[in-house]
Amino acid sequence: MTRLSWVVLALGSAAVLSACSPASNSDLEQYMAEVQRASVAGIPPLPELPELARVHYTGDQKRNPFQRQAMRAVVRNNDSRNCPQPDLKRARVALESFSLEQLTFTGTLRSGDSGYTALVMSNDGRLHRVNRGDYMGPNYGRVSAVTPQQIDIREWVPTGDGCWQQRDAELRISISQRSF
Repeated sequence: MTRLSWVVLALGSAAVLSACSPASNSDLEQYMAEVQRASVAGIPPLPELPELARVHYTGDQKRNPFQRQAMRAVVRNNDSRNCPQPDLKRARVALESFSLEQLTFTGTLRSGDSGYTALVMSNDGRLHRVNRGDYMGPNYGRVSAVTPQQIDIREWVPTGDGCWQQRDAELRISISQRSF
């Protein structure tokens, strides 16, 4: 390259680079100032909240709903009515402390002419023998029949007015269990 071409090249690049030089940004700065003046925060201040009156808890003497309490049947002495009732003074047996849902009928045994003896597993892992006339369940239930398929139980349920009524319940053997 000749010297003249070098000079022309240098002048051309100077001209191109001069176009990139910082020009006056006055119009941009003026627009930014106008936008900032026009956009004054127009959010009103938060309203003052009223002072709330304190309420004192008055349920200290009532039953705590988060503590477990034993359920007791209400027994009213209503001598004017002759209502059927279970024997409330009878000593309770071990199987009466389990609900029927906590007991599993696992099988039966047959010995002679005395009928069937049911094998019942409680949820604490103990196996109990149950015969006709035994008590089980929390509702003063008495076993009325034992068959290889089920245990029939007659329970006493309070009606709420001081009387009791009887209802039938049953424990069925599961399909995977069998009689011996």
